This record gives sequence, C-alpha cells and structure tokens, in this order.
Amino acid sequence: MVNFEALYINLRKHLHYVYLLYAIPMVYMAATITPPYQNPDEPNHFLRAEQITRGIMTPGFKYDTAKLSRADSLARNPLFSYPDRGGFSADKGIFEAETAFTKAQQSTDAKIDLEKVKECQTVKWGTGITYLNFGNTAIYPPLVYMMPALGVAVGKLLNLSILNTLYVSRVLNGALSIAMCFFALTLAKRSKVLLFIVLLFPMTVALFASISQDPFLISCAFLLTAIIDNVEFDANKSYSKWQTYAIIILISIIGIAKPPYILLGFVLLFLKLSPKIKIISIVVPIVVLASWLVINHAAFTVKFAPPELGFNPKLQVAYILQHPFKFIGLFFNWSLRGVNLYSRMFVGVLGWLDMQFSNFYYVVAYVTLFFGLIVSSGLKGYDNLKVRIALFIAFVMTFAAVFTAQYVTWTKLGATSFDGMQGRYLTPAYPFLALALSSSVIFKKMQRLKSILFIVILTFPIFTALNMVDGYIKRYYLR
Repeated sequence: MVNFEALYINLRKHLHYVYLLYAIPMVYMAATITPPYQNPDEPNHFLRAEQITRGIMTPGFKYDTAKLSRADSLARNPLFSYPDRGGFSADKGIFEAETAFTKAQQSTDAKIDLEKVKECQTVKWGTGITYLNFGNTAIYPPLVYMMPALGVAVGKLLNLSILNTLYVSRVLNGALSIAMCFFALTLAKRSKVLLFIVLLFPMTVALFASISQDPFLISCAFLLTAIIDNVEFDANKSYSKWQTYAIIILISIIGIAKPPYILLGFVLLFLKLSPKIKIISIVVPIVVLASWLVINHAAFTVKFAPPELGFNPKLQVAYILQHPFKFIGLFFNWSLRGVNLYSRMFVGVLGWLDMQFSNFYYVVAYVTLFFGLIVSSGLKGYDNLKVRIALFIAFVMTFAAVFTAQYVTWTKLGATSFDGMQGRYLTPAYPFLALALSSSVIFKKMQRLKSILFIVILTFPIFTALNMVDGYIKRYYLR
C-alpha cells in the first residue's frame, strides 16, 4: 500500500527539483513550437532587445517632420491620441522576417505558411536601419532585456538568421527565468505549492518562452516572495546580508520593469528589518524608478496607440479627477463575462490572446489551484498575521494600480469598464496573495487528504503540456 504521507513529505521537500523536471521541457517546447512573433507584443520586444545590442540604452525617437495632408487633418478627432509620426531606430531585418507571420497575428483562422517561413529564414542581420514606432516597449530599461539582448548579440556574432536568433533569445530568457524560480522554490516554505502551480500554468510557461520583459519581472516577484517566506514565518530567523540586499534590488527591478508594481514594496514596512533598513528599502527603489523615468522621459511621452481605439491618457486622467467616484465604482462593477475572461487569461490564453483551451481545462486548472490552497494550509510554527495582512494589502494596492494604469493608457476615453487588461498582468502580484493565504488553520488536521491532493497537483503539469502542444498545433499548423 502506498504511504501517501511519506511520499507527500518527500516530494514537497524536493518540489523545486520537480519544477525543473517539468519547466525545462515545457518552456523549451513553448519556445520552439510557438511561431516567431506570436507572443503578445513580441515584435516590439524583439526590436527593443536588438536596440540594446547597439548600445542604445535610452532610445531616441526620430520625429517625421513632414506636414500632414489636409484630408488627414480633417479626419482627426481631437479627443483621441494619434501615433507620433516617426520612430525609434530598428534593424530592418526584424520587420522583413515578420512578413510570414503577420496574417496569423491578425486572424484566428490563419495558419503559418511554411514556404514563406523558409523565405524569411534567409533574412539576416545588418540589412540596414529603419524607424518604427514601438513606444510600448521603448519605455523599458535595458536590464530587463539582458537575456534577449544576449541572444541577439549571439545571433549577430554567429551570423544566424533573424528567426533563429529569436529562438536563441527565447531559450536564454526562459533559462534565466527557470533558474530564478528554481531558487525561489528552494527558499519558499509555506507558499511553495501555490507558487509551483502557477509557474507551470500555460500563461507563465509561454511568457518564459518569449522575448519579453515579463519573464524577468515575474521571476523577480516570485524570488522576492520566497525570501520573505523563508524568513518571516520562522521566529528564529532574521534576514542575512545577501537577503537584505536582494530584497532592495528585486523591488528596484520590479519597479522599473513596470512602475505600478513598485507598490508591492509596501510590505517591506512590516518585515523583520531595522527601521534604517526599512527606510533604505523603500527609498532606494523609489529613487531608482524616479531616475529611470527622468533618464528615459522622452520615450514615455511618445504616443503609439492606434487612433481607432479612442485613447487619450491626458484626458483620461482629467476624467478620473472629475469623476472619482465613477472611476472607483468600476472596481465594484464586474460582469460575469469579464471575470471569466480575466480568469482564463491568468491561466493561459496564448498567442495574440486568441488561443484558448477547453472549458474543462480551465475548470481543472482552478480546481488544482484550490487543491494547492488546501495543501498549503495548516502549517505549524510561527504564524505572522501582521505580515500576511500586509502581503494581502500590497496585492490589492498593486491590483488597483495596474488596473488604473491600464484604464489611463489602454482604455477608451470615459469608458464605463476596464478594457485592455490582461490576466497575465496580475502574475507578478500573485505570489504575495499566495503567501498571504497560505497557512490558514482551517484544514490543519487533513494530512492524508492533503497528501492525495498533492499527488493530483503534481500530475496537472502533464495535462497542461498535452493541452499546450495540442493547442499550438491546431492554432498554427493544422489545416
């Protein structure tokens, strides 16, 4: 007879190795089977990574000074923002190599034309410089693109095609993310199972296998949570020097990667740190973020959104200030359809948000997450309620900040609901919620049930991998 309790204890202790066993093949699969440019904004992330290899840390926008035609002027709606004419410097080859994949970005019925892919495989680096408006990624600092940029540098050095370089960049980005999350799971205690589950969700795996700043941002957030988990819930532990430095560095990176997430730093005020270190850990990330905003302020002012979407950030801010209670009311006015969409996107809606899984898969994913909550509950030992409340508040504050930022920048002027929001934007904040909810005393005595549920949790990534392979093949290749 299987001793589930013994198996549970042993596997949970070595869960970080189980993560490696799954993550390496799953991320590699996603990196190679996903067609180029088929992750959200991947062309623009690729352009930013390539810029960095040319030493462009803060990109300059070259404005097109040509006057608008009379017809163009008359067609403009003064309420909406229009993209700035001109662009940032970019390697022509990236745009040329994309031509085989643009149809698949624009239509859910379009498949990848393998003959055109062969043609694009011949495009190499150094064909010249052009100017493209990729303002949505030009705002990000070079640090968060270090692995994609390294991949581009390797591709240029070895004279690889641009498409092969993209695959190299994806794999390197995934390798760093897996390594950081492996270390996070090594440190984590009570949140380990809940972190493990979401790290192997399709959305997280696909992001790790992309050219984006998201993998590094997510990995930093998970590692930060793991360090807090490792120290705060053990009465006999205190932060070592390296852990203190790591917390400050991680919050700083998270803040410059995406400014709304700097609110996660709120929790630092409640950790087992001296008042001096608390002040430093709050001030340093704010100074780092403020410095980056000043250094790269020109890129932040570039308008890039299509006018038909009806965006105008300045007027949207004015609208919020004029109607604050209407705006606050949006956070309490969720439609069932909207909640269902965001919950699916958090688990995984891949490609350009057009590759969904079956309803059954999403149900199983959330059932697995619920099982993880049960398994993570009832741990004995030091139970720091103050820190858990602070973690929850930090999550809520970040949740509100992310939605507000999306409302200002990616929602139609005066809209009565949140648009442009994606479930993946909550992934960096999720570890805080996971740690806050772990270790409830409700299920403290259900050890045998936990051990059985834990075995179920460990099999879920296999189900995920099968669904991802099937989904990619049907979406992009099977005619």
